Amino acid sequence: MIVPPKSPMPCHYLASQYAKRVIALIDDDICSTNINRNMLRRVTGRSLDEDNKLVTATVLGYLDFEDDTPVLTARVRQNMLTLCSLFDVKCEFAPALGFLSLMNINQGLNHLIDFLGGHLEEHALERLLSELSGLSSDEVANCLIRLQQNGVLLIDRWLNEPQDITMPSSMLYVLTTEVVVSKEQLLKHALCASTPTTLKPDDFSYVDIDLLQGYLSQAIEQKHIGINILLYGEAGSGKTELAKVLAHSLSLTLFEARNLRIDEGFLSGEFGAKSSDTQRLQYITLVQSLMAGSDMILLVDECESLFYSADTHYSKESVHRLLEANAVPTIWITNHVQQLEHSYIRRFKLVMAVNSPNDAVLEKMSRAEFKGLGVAGEFHTSISKTPNLTPALLANAGHVVKTLGFKRTLAQGVIEDVIENALTACDLWDDTMRYQPELSFDMAMLNIKQPASVLKQINHAVANNAPVRVLISGPPGTGKTALAHHMAEFHKREIKRVLSSDVLSKYVGDSEKQIARLFQQAHRDNQMVLLDEVDSLLTSRERLNAHHERQVVNELLAQLECFTQPLFAATNFETALDSAVLRRFDFKLECDYLTVPQVLTLYKRTVSVQQLTKNETEQLSRLSRLTPGDFALLTRRLRFSAAHEHRLLALTVLADENNRKQPTPTIGFVR
Repeated sequence: MIVPPKSPMPCHYLASQYAKRVIALIDDDICSTNINRNMLRRVTGRSLDEDNKLVTATVLGYLDFEDDTPVLTARVRQNMLTLCSLFDVKCEFAPALGFLSLMNINQGLNHLIDFLGGHLEEHALERLLSELSGLSSDEVANCLIRLQQNGVLLIDRWLNEPQDITMPSSMLYVLTTEVVVSKEQLLKHALCASTPTTLKPDDFSYVDIDLLQGYLSQAIEQKHIGINILLYGEAGSGKTELAKVLAHSLSLTLFEARNLRIDEGFLSGEFGAKSSDTQRLQYITLVQSLMAGSDMILLVDECESLFYSADTHYSKESVHRLLEANAVPTIWITNHVQQLEHSYIRRFKLVMAVNSPNDAVLEKMSRAEFKGLGVAGEFHTSISKTPNLTPALLANAGHVVKTLGFKRTLAQGVIEDVIENALTACDLWDDTMRYQPELSFDMAMLNIKQPASVLKQINHAVANNAPVRVLISGPPGTGKTALAHHMAEFHKREIKRVLSSDVLSKYVGDSEKQIARLFQQAHRDNQMVLLDEVDSLLTSRERLNAHHERQVVNELLAQLECFTQPLFAATNFETALDSAVLRRFDFKLECDYLTVPQVLTLYKRTVSVQQLTKNETEQLSRLSRLTPGDFALLTRRLRFSAAHEHRLLALTVLADENNRKQPTPTIGFVR
């Protein structure tokens, strides 16, 4: 953005002439009113030798002095005529427009008019502008509306005084320093080109970028008006970068509607308006008016406050009109779409969610961002699974570690710290305990009673993102949960594991809301769902006494039928499930205890031996109720014992676990 080196010239002579005309409109009793000496000095730019208090006659005399900047005066007057011509406003309105401009340029004049406001008659603004222009009040109103619609003037919704009409300071700077010949010239100090991006369309595979590109391209080619796209989603998900990529892919320049600028090292209002939102609204309106037909796209980031402020700073109607008739294609971005009223949302031609990408895309981004740092391959996989991770956090971590010059293990530690600290500050760091398999999943160690073709069908459904529903039953430790996680990992899908504690509430009706919210979130994020220990959620309604408990089952069954993503449910007690559950699952898998060959194979892996003794083989072959979970337990136990004791300990642990699962003998006579 090109920033003006100085503020607009104060135009002291012209300001003094306008001050004289305003004072002339006031009744004679103003002569007894004291006018502040400092105020006059700011209007005229001249020092005062008189007393601190001056009467009106002295004021009028002091305001009448020779113009020592005739070139500036002529330039401003000519530019007012040019503005009227450019925006199809009666040329007679030029003196009134000059007054409004000087009110924004010369603070002394602004304060003087404010001071005299109490002495002006009713409808003073209307009378004043009519007096300056020679136009009727209706003609003045039409001129003001025309200039407001083109962004030259921003008029407060409660228009009563001249101070309620403002002009962009970047435009005022041009009006006082240059001879205006075109509309585009008025914006040259206000246009803020967006910084370039290194990302490509392929980096946004998690968004329907083809739809965005296709619509923008055709709408611009067909010269449509009202081209507005709303991108919403969590902070850091890449919305701004996506806007840059869209503009670049269409060979258009992206300009941003910002709130503030820096003048001579000081932060100041970009348009001198009353709030940052009115500044941006004026900027957007001005761009739409002056840059129609140019090869550009406008970006309005964090737009929610602009819409929210319509209730207090300007009218909703003006925002509606802007969305319906803007000539420059505009991309609006928000992290809080819920703050936008429906009347705004439905006026956007395209509304698209840009949430954080899935683990597979984040892993790809991680590899690209940390390329050349010697980061281990498995690190990319693990960091991509960080809950609430966004592309922006990966970029920030990459910047920090590259600035420090760290590589390999040091780099990995810094990356983890940067991401964790940022998420913690945002209250998004998730340190919830998650499912961690003790053994790597091996499909060959899964003993399912159904034919292998069933697993192939389930794999095919998950691969094609079909809403398949799979019920997995069997004794504890047989691999039910592990199978669901394996399916998700194999197909690079995120899976949400749900326990009864995640949804059940002590408040009546709240559990149903939690269930509905959970499924809605999973649908929105394209997540697979695993209902672990589902019998605690879908207990047979015949066993439930309370009405609200049956309602929870009803809600969960209804959500199962509507869910759009693959869903797995695991239970140790299939017989406890409601009778309506089984018919709602497409596949029902029954996991059984390990076979003897599977037991022998897992034993060799666990104790790290190639061959088994005859005694080991005989003892293991008699253990008919072992599961992969038992070998996971054994793996943990072996960590706490000496290596030379492993084989003996292994046999003892497995025998104990097997015997613990034997059926309890029935008490009574056997017939």
